[in-house]
Parts: sequence; C-alpha cells; structure tokens
Amino acid sequence: MSPDIVIVGAGITGCATAYELSKAGLKVEVIEKYAPAAMASGWTLGGVRQSGRLQPELPLAKYSVEQWSQLSHTLGYDTGYVQQGNLRLARNEKEAKAIETLAKKQKSHGLDIVYLSDIKEIQAIAPCVSSAILAASFCRTDGHADPVATVNAYKQAAQRNGTVFQVGESVEALSAEGNKLSTVITNKRTISTSRCLLACGIGVNQLIHRFGIQVPLSFAIATVIQTAPAAALLRPVLGVADGAVTLRQERDGKFRLSSGVQKWNGELIEKDGRPYVFPSSEKVYSTLKAGFGICPSLKGLQMRRFWGGSIDLTPDALPVLDRLPGVEGVYVASGFSGHGFGIAPAVGHILCRLILGEAPELAFQSFALERFEKNQPHTNPDPVVTLHG
Repeated sequence: MSPDIVIVGAGITGCATAYELSKAGLKVEVIEKYAPAAMASGWTLGGVRQSGRLQPELPLAKYSVEQWSQLSHTLGYDTGYVQQGNLRLARNEKEAKAIETLAKKQKSHGLDIVYLSDIKEIQAIAPCVSSAILAASFCRTDGHADPVATVNAYKQAAQRNGTVFQVGESVEALSAEGNKLSTVITNKRTISTSRCLLACGIGVNQLIHRFGIQVPLSFAIATVIQTAPAAALLRPVLGVADGAVTLRQERDGKFRLSSGVQKWNGELIEKDGRPYVFPSSEKVYSTLKAGFGICPSLKGLQMRRFWGGSIDLTPDALPVLDRLPGVEGVYVASGFSGHGFGIAPAVGHILCRLILGEAPELAFQSFALERFEKNQPHTNPDPVVTLHG
C-alpha cells in the first residue's frame, strides 16, 4: 500500500512533521540516507530560544517554547529539555549597545527579556561568566535540549502512530505526471505517492533542479566542541553579541561549544554509513578561545571531541516552508540557517497544516519561496545571526 506522503530526511523537521501528520491519520514513510539526526539536527548546540530571533520567527519560537515545556510528556520520550534561560553577553561597549537595543525591541514584542549592566546580576545567574563581561540580556523562558534525544523522541512517537522509517536509503529523484507528483525514486525502489516533503537540508536542490526551481542556498559550517564532564557550573545557554561562540552544559556535565558561521568548502566525508565534516584546527582554536573569554572555567577541561555542522543558509537567514511552485504535492522545508532546532514544534505544525490543506495557527507567509527575486544574489546572511537552536 502506497504511503500518503514520503518525507525525505529524518532530522528534527522531518520527524516532527511525521509525528504531526501521523497523529492526523496519514500513512507516512520517512526515508533517511544515514540515520536520524545524522546531520544538522544532531550537530547543533541544542538551544531552544526566543531571544535574538528575527521578527518573522518570533511567533514560531513562542509557540514552540509552550510545546517544549510538555514535549517529553506529549511524545512519551525524554527530550532532555530544560528551561534555564539564555544569557547574551557583551564583551565591549559596541556589543553592550547592540544587546541593549535588541532587548528593548524584543521586550516591546512581548518577550520576557531584561537588560543587565551589572556583572553581579549576570554572575548571580551564571557564576562562571567572566568578570570582564560588561553587560548581557537574559531571557529566562529560553532553554536547551538534547538534539539526538529529541529527534529520536519524535521518531518513536511517529512510529507509535504508524509511521515507517527507512534508514540507509537515499532518495535520488522525484517524478511527476503533468504537474502532479507521481513517484519518489530511491536507490532501492520506486514509491508511488502523491505527496512528498523535502526536509533534507543541504540536499534539497539536487532533488528539485529537474523542475527548474532552486532554493537560494549557500553552505557553511559551525565548529562544535564537546568537553569532558565537569561539575555543574552553568544552567543557561551563554552566547555573545556577534554570534562568535555559544555554549551550554549538558545533563552529563559535558560542555558543548559552537562557533558562529564559518566558511566551508563543501567537503562531506562518509564513513561507516555516516557523514562527517571536519573543521580546521584554526577554527577549533578560535572557538575555544572565544569560549574561554566568556567562561574561564572551561580552561581546565579536556576537549573530548569536535566536529563540523553543516548549515544551509538563505540570503535573509529565514527558512523556506512552502509548496514547490508548479509541482503539485511537493513541499520544501529548508534553509533554517543554523537555528531551526528550537522552532521544530511550530514548523511541524505549519507543515502538517500546509500538507493537509488547512490553515496553520501561525503566520508563515514570510517563509514563502517566492520572496526571493529570480535574480537576487545568493549572499550569506548577517553573521550576527545567532545559530544555536
């Protein structure tokens, strides 16, 4: 029996949407080339934030935070979510001004965020913060979660609803009859279906180019570092005004640090059925140095491992959540620009309603593909855009 929809990609977006669609009664099949959370969703820092969002994403972030508070219970599996806030730190006067302006703007939009100019107030929230920090914004309703655990929680909840996951299978092409999707072709078989969601990040354009359409994407990486376990030192997520470094302490005591946007040559190495991106030693060093600058306690910790996380960037750093123009039944979710993890509950809701032909509760017009003019230059977004979550 053919599935009602095929979802390409078992990251946070694919799994969240599979859960929502299967809950609505659709027969869903998810096809993943590697493993769930094998790429961007597993490589991310795991932040769940509203602060620092571009305005079109803020309603999605607020909606998602409401869902995150009960997500482990709803799905029936642990996500590792904790709501312990987000501190965005200023290391100089220029950054302090930028953070103060951002805090005022987001507060006017109803976000629970405060500007702190006293280091004692900042260290009362996070004692490990460097005394050299001049100011910070603090959003207490932000938090963080375990990326792999969350993806697997969505996956298992979707499976409970009847969703079928095919791992180690690669989608190679889509085929249409007239202007309607008819089949999804993999390296193993041909699947008859009238609907397909492309939630495969950097791989989306190779599946839609045959229809004469491209999502304007550029690619970069973030360097991510994980330390050895340490005593509990940090509750909120720490970041900086220019996005150069973000860090959090995981449940097992390990610290996870992430850089900002870094150039990438596009090289993806496959080993043992999984993809790997290896940042340079210079990128690892600069990320560690930035981390030490805001949290000196990191200096005594052993670095356990590091990796590169691929980022699919749109020119305006907002995702594309849309039907594919001219091909009925094909939907695209791509270009999350390094901050799609935290808004996954909202994205799953929007895509589910879009696919069912219903109106989502949340406005999504800002994420339409048509917002990009045909000849618009494909430029990287402002590097100040924060990546985590």
